[in-house]
Amino acid sequence: MKTKQLLAVVIFVFGSLYLSGQGQYGLGFDGLDDYVNCGNDASLDITGNITIEAWVYSTAINQNNWNRIVEKDWATSYYLGSGDGASTNAIAFGMDPNANQNNVVQTSDNVLNLNVWHHVAGTWDGSTLTIYVDGVLAASMPWVNPADGSTNNTLIGAYYGAEPHFFDGSLDEVRIWDVSLTQAQIRENMYKELDNPALEANLVAYYSFNEGSGQTSADLSSNSNTAVLGGTVAIEPSDPIWVTSTAPIPYYTVADGAWTTVTTWANGQYPPYNAWSRVEINNAVTIGVSGAIGEAVINPVGSVTINAGNLVTVGGSFIIRSNAGGSGSFINNGTFSYGSATVERYYAGSEWHLISSPISDAVSGMFTGLYLQYHDESDNLYHDITPTNVPLDPGTGYALWNNSSSTAEFIGTLNTGTIGAPNTVQRTATGGNSGWNLVGNPFCSAIDWDAATGWTKTNIDNATYRHVNSATWATYVGGVGTNGGTRYIAMGQGFFVSVSDPGSGGPFPVMGTLQSTEAVKVHLNTTAFYKDGISDFVRLEVSGNGYTDETVIRLLEGTTVGFDGDWDAHKIFGYVDEVGQIYTNQDQPLSINALPFGTESVPLGVKAGENSLFAISVTESSDIDIILLEDTETGTFTNLKNNSYNFGYVVGENDDRFILHLNSLTDIPDNKASGVNIFAYGNEIHLEAPYGIDGKIKVYNITGQLISQKQINGKSETIKIAGTGTFIVKVVYSNSVVTEKVTINK
Repeated sequence: MKTKQLLAVVIFVFGSLYLSGQGQYGLGFDGLDDYVNCGNDASLDITGNITIEAWVYSTAINQNNWNRIVEKDWATSYYLGSGDGASTNAIAFGMDPNANQNNVVQTSDNVLNLNVWHHVAGTWDGSTLTIYVDGVLAASMPWVNPADGSTNNTLIGAYYGAEPHFFDGSLDEVRIWDVSLTQAQIRENMYKELDNPALEANLVAYYSFNEGSGQTSADLSSNSNTAVLGGTVAIEPSDPIWVTSTAPIPYYTVADGAWTTVTTWANGQYPPYNAWSRVEINNAVTIGVSGAIGEAVINPVGSVTINAGNLVTVGGSFIIRSNAGGSGSFINNGTFSYGSATVERYYAGSEWHLISSPISDAVSGMFTGLYLQYHDESDNLYHDITPTNVPLDPGTGYALWNNSSSTAEFIGTLNTGTIGAPNTVQRTATGGNSGWNLVGNPFCSAIDWDAATGWTKTNIDNATYRHVNSATWATYVGGVGTNGGTRYIAMGQGFFVSVSDPGSGGPFPVMGTLQSTEAVKVHLNTTAFYKDGISDFVRLEVSGNGYTDETVIRLLEGTTVGFDGDWDAHKIFGYVDEVGQIYTNQDQPLSINALPFGTESVPLGVKAGENSLFAISVTESSDIDIILLEDTETGTFTNLKNNSYNFGYVVGENDDRFILHLNSLTDIPDNKASGVNIFAYGNEIHLEAPYGIDGKIKVYNITGQLISQKQINGKSETIKIAGTGTFIVKVVYSNSVVTEKVTINK
């Protein structure tokens, strides 16, 4: 590991990319004259073992009468297409059939469903002609006749002669091999594009049709048998058209829904049903049946839930993708097995991240070359992890720095069951620098901190603290969050909790328990936001230099003016000097402060690392009528319900200069000066001051609204007031500010 300090089975794939089934192209044939000419290169003149395969989407009600999919020569070479004129949607395959249909193997009728993609493959191993439809044996017959070969062009979608045997529908992924592939080999590759086709032994021609436009399609094999649409490179009626292909290479979802619902999947795909299928999940999918598939990918916008009572098997790789926009999500409430599991986690560059492993067998060496640290509660510091064999314990958080944006691959055994154990977190001393424990979400989905079941929490305050970036921490407690903090903790996210402080009496250490079961798991993109149903609160924001920070004050029955572990959250300060950071300050800085009903004033502070200009504003409030900000340094009162307050900040000059007044002005202290007398008589406010002072007298109502002001011209001034109530009178002169509350009753 490298060494870098954080202030206050993983492989990194830089610029990770992956292909989805979406965005593919194919060719559409009109059944009248459309075809593709692959030429007559010697590599296409196959006389021995052979395999021809393609994805087929038939639009003909009765696809028959030898409509061609791929043909070299009906009489002396290979043919793959529909069955004879008496068949209905059957597949036929021949190798040197001598123009005799009795020498062609043919499936039963209706193996091709209308407007549905099917994979068809014909093989000859020198002794047997075989047809597979969707990887399943559909027909076979003995055939040992030596093939003569042909100098004809190999055509896709048409007969080389004059008779009208044109295919009607769409084709994709046409492959020609000079070897007889086994059923297992066909199943292995039918649901995907070939990874390195130019290096595939025995691959003679391969047309993925992914160009999407133009008059040619590249042969991706090593032979470069470029295919031409129609008879020439010129545009002509015999050209098939480029179409968006929804062939399941792999299967992919297009809508939220059940696994077995046809509309969950792309048009023309059945729901995946066989054990060698490959699937990509782009939506919220629920599995309510038992079954097996070959490989599965959950993309960053997708989620999968296996319902209770179902057994699902992924025989090969199971991958959960991640990118800058988010991560895939997986919840297993049934029984799940897999061949191998990879969980990705994207990390932005040049920033610290608090991370947690979603697998049980990750070790530190998987981050070799990066900065990996653990946090020690006893000294509240981060320490470098330098050995390469340190286990990354499930449920534990770690700090990670990477210089550039990248995606980690956690490869191993997915965490399941109960994570955590008794006495897993602790506090070694009293005070704000102790009790901090870095923990993490161990599952392959988000978790709900407020879940009704699944948590065991003892001796732990109820707030969570998540590092957002160098400038900001997100906090959450009791239904309220700041800086984006919510009850939901993302997959792979590390976060802090604090073990409750018993006070100076101890005893120490205080041991706490934090355990979670799979009952706390939730798909992040299907949950409600944290602020739902919250009342009697105000959210304040300080802004400046392109940054913002938040604090929340709420009035709640059963709370105290001291620290309440179930409802308050400490303030963790960022470490970017130009950022203004706002907090309330009762006994200690808080980011979320729950106070008893009837609280009228709350000490408020702003801290930064350099001199700057900032603004304080209310971004959200509920059920609080008066929100008045007092700047004790200037004597200024601002009604934050209507206005922001702008001020200059100087490092080290009174961070805790503000008081927030809620619902009442009776708590605002008088600020009197010698020789200045302010009083009410009848419906008038009177000022008596030393003769010759130069200034103004201003009167505010209880909402902080300026209702009257007057220049001071002599030793006394009078302002007549309409109405009754409590008012704030401010006298501003020279470098002095005098404030006093007065009450007018008539």
